[in-house]
Amino acid sequence: MNITSHRDGDGVVRLAMTGDLDMATTGLLQRRVATTLEKDRPKRLVIDVAGVTFCDSSGIHAFLLAREAANRQGVAFLLANPSGITRRTLEITGLLERLTTP
Repeated sequence: MNITSHRDGDGVVRLAMTGDLDMATTGLLQRRVATTLEKDRPKRLVIDVAGVTFCDSSGIHAFLLAREAANRQGVAFLLANPSGITRRTLEITGLLERLTTP
């Protein structure tokens, strides 16, 4: 798992993920989200999952935790570009719209 951070302007921070998101890598996402919220203080946090090649239930849980952390700080949250197994898992769990709608 690799996560890069980009400032898109107007207070938007985008975390772009590549690789597998599973039990072994969810801690990396959680730490990165916490650091971004604390240091960057964005208005909106976008997690771009276009490069995620695998996502299991622990990854979905990590997305929910990221959304909750952002919401607690008054930061808008968006999961962007889910495809493949990530999109399918979000559809099956009924979370696709909840996490991908601004």
